[in-house]
Amino acid sequence: MAKEVLLLGRRYLLRQQQVQEAGTGGSDVFVYKGGEQAVPDDIRSVRIHKSVTVIPAYAFACRQKLTYVEFHEGVERIGSKAFMSCISLRSPRKLPGDTIIDFGAFWNCISLRKE
Repeated sequence: MAKEVLLLGRRYLLRQQQVQEAGTGGSDVFVYKGGEQAVPDDIRSVRIHKSVTVIPAYAFACRQKLTYVEFHEGVERIGSKAFMSCISLRSPRKLPGDTIIDFGAFWNCISLRKE
């Protein structure tokens, strides 16, 4: 099953594939494995799989319920607008200091704060 999305004048075809595993406190954590994996619209927590080194542009854009993202030391780059308008995103965890963050990767993430 696929879902067509129009974002900033471009059409994207999202395939419905997801992998979930138990998270802390009984909530589900979506494990992002990259590639053409579709990201659910109502996602709240994400763990970036260790095999992922680049988070592509628009990968998590407009996931308004997303509050938590856990990175790992192997993440080398976060693409342009990868987390654009994730208005509930508070603070990325374990974001390596040498990660390249492309323009607008966290644009309009109005809940972001330093810890």
